[in-house]
Amino acid sequence: MNVADTIVQALVGEGVRVAAGIFGESIGRVVVGLANAPKIKLCYTRQERVAIDIADGHARVSGVPAVVFADAGPAAANAMGGVVNSFGDSTPLLFLAGQIGRFEGGRRAMKELPIHDVFGSVTKLTATIADPSQLNHVVRQCFVNLRTGRPGPVVLELPQDVLSMEAPELAYKPVLEPVRAAGDPRAIEQAIHALAAAERPYVYVGAGILFSQASDELVQLAELLTLPVATTLNGKSAFPENHPLSLGIGGFSRATYGTLQATRCAQEADVVLTIGCTFKAHTTKAPMPQGITHIQVDADPSEMHKEARADIAILGDAKLVLRQMIEAANGLLPADRLRPRAEIGTRVDRDRQEWLSILKPLVTSQERPIHPFRVTWELSQLLDPANTIVLHDAGSVRGSTCQPYIATKPRSFIGFGGQSAMGFSLGAAIGAKLAEPDKFVVAVMGDEAFGETAMDLETAVRGDIPILVVVKNNSGHKRQDTSDDRRAALVSVRFKEGGDFCALAQALGARASRAEEPEALRGVFSEAIDAVRHGHSTLVEVVTRRFGGKLF
Repeated sequence: MNVADTIVQALVGEGVRVAAGIFGESIGRVVVGLANAPKIKLCYTRQERVAIDIADGHARVSGVPAVVFADAGPAAANAMGGVVNSFGDSTPLLFLAGQIGRFEGGRRAMKELPIHDVFGSVTKLTATIADPSQLNHVVRQCFVNLRTGRPGPVVLELPQDVLSMEAPELAYKPVLEPVRAAGDPRAIEQAIHALAAAERPYVYVGAGILFSQASDELVQLAELLTLPVATTLNGKSAFPENHPLSLGIGGFSRATYGTLQATRCAQEADVVLTIGCTFKAHTTKAPMPQGITHIQVDADPSEMHKEARADIAILGDAKLVLRQMIEAANGLLPADRLRPRAEIGTRVDRDRQEWLSILKPLVTSQERPIHPFRVTWELSQLLDPANTIVLHDAGSVRGSTCQPYIATKPRSFIGFGGQSAMGFSLGAAIGAKLAEPDKFVVAVMGDEAFGETAMDLETAVRGDIPILVVVKNNSGHKRQDTSDDRRAALVSVRFKEGGDFCALAQALGARASRAEEPEALRGVFSEAIDAVRHGHSTLVEVVTRRFGGKLF
C-alpha cells in the first residue's frame, strides 16, 4: 500500500469514524481512501472551516477525535478560524493538511503555505510525515497528543509526493486508550478536609469534566459533601442543571452569563474547588475574593496557579482525581461529616427561586419583535432534554440560549467561548448528530452567524443528517470599539431588511418557516421538530429584538 492508504488504515484502527473537508489535488489520495473506508462517514463541506466545526462538534459529543482534510495553500488556511476555536476550547481533532511536494518549497510555488509557522501556535502539535519511514511513529504521536492531558487540535502536514510512496510493511498498532494520571494522595487528603470543613463551599468546573467523562463522579462527590456546583459556559451539562445542588453557569466572582445563585455562592465562598477550567476574561469579572481556600484540579500543568493562586494544587485527570476524593472522603471523614447539610441546599434553592423570578418576565414576554429569551423557552418546552443536544453560536445569542435552557445530561449542551467563531454551531450540529444519530440536535444562531456558514445547511441535507437550525434574526450586529481618545464608541451595523433566510434554506433543500409573533412560536417549532424527526433538516427564522446587558 502507499502512504495515503496506510494513513487511512491507521485512522480506522484509532477509532476515527467521521472525516470532513474538501477534496484537492495534494490531499486527493487520502480523501479517496477515506471515501472507500466503510467505517468512516465522509462529509464533503462547502468550506474548510465548517469541516473543522463538524469535527469539533463530533468530538465534544462523543469524546472521539474526528478528521478534517484540506488541500494545500489557501484551502488549509481557510481552516484557521475553526482550528483557533478548537484550540481555545481544548477540543481534540486531527487536521490532515495537504502540502506541495517536499522539493517545491521555498520557491513561492503555487499553494505553498508554511504549515508549522501558520498553525504551530494554535495547536497542541503540528507534525509532518516527510518520509514513509516516519509514518507509524508520527501518526501515533498525533493520537497520543489527542488523548493525553489537556485536549486540543493536532495538525498533520502531508506532502503530496510522500502520499504516493510505498508504505513500510510494519503494521500500525493503534494507541486507542488515553494516558491518565491521578493526583498526589497527600493533596487529595488536604482537599477533602478543607471541603468538609467549609461552611460556604463552591465548586466551579469546566469542559475538563466532560472530556474526562467525570460527571458521575462529580455528582457523587457533590452529594457526599453537599457541594454546590457551577459550570463554565463550555462546561454546561457537566453537572445536571435540574439537580438541587446545581448553580447553573458561574465564574469569579461574576461571569458574563453567570446566574444569580452562582454569583452569590462565588462571592460568599470560603472554600473553592475548581476542576478542568480556565479563568477566561468573561468568567472572571472580578478577582477571587480574599481569604478563600482555593483547591485547583487540572490535567494541564500550565494552568496551575495561572490566573488564581491555588492553596492546594492537584495535577491529574478529573475522573481519577474525583474518584480519589470520593474514596478519601469515605475513608477519612467521620459519619457526621458525610450527612447532608440542609442549610447549604436551602440557600441554593432560595437564590435559584429569585433567579427564576428574574427570568420569568423575559421568557414569557409578549414583546414584538420577539424577546430572544422567549424563543429559547418556547423551544425548550417541546424538547426532552435527556434526548436533545443544543448548541449556541457566537454573539448575544449565547446568553439568550444558555440561560433559559436546562441541560440535564453530559454533552447535551455544546457551549463555547474561547475564540467564538461566528457560524460555529451549524457545522458543530452536523458533527453532534453524526456522534449521536438518535438524539435531536438543534443549533441556535444569530442572523450574522448564519450568514457566515449558511451554505453548509446543504451539507446536512445532502448527507441525510437532519438537524434543526433556529435563527434569531435581529437584522444587525453591534459591538464596542475603542477610539483613539480611549472613549468607547458604539458601532452599529443594520443589515438590509427583507433578506429571506427561509427561501435560502429551501433552495438548499431544507424545510423552513418564519415566526414574527410570540404566540406563533409554539406551533412553528412543533412543525419544525416533527419535520426533523422525519429526516428533514429544517430552519426556523424568528424575528427578535436586540438584547444585551446584565440581568441582575
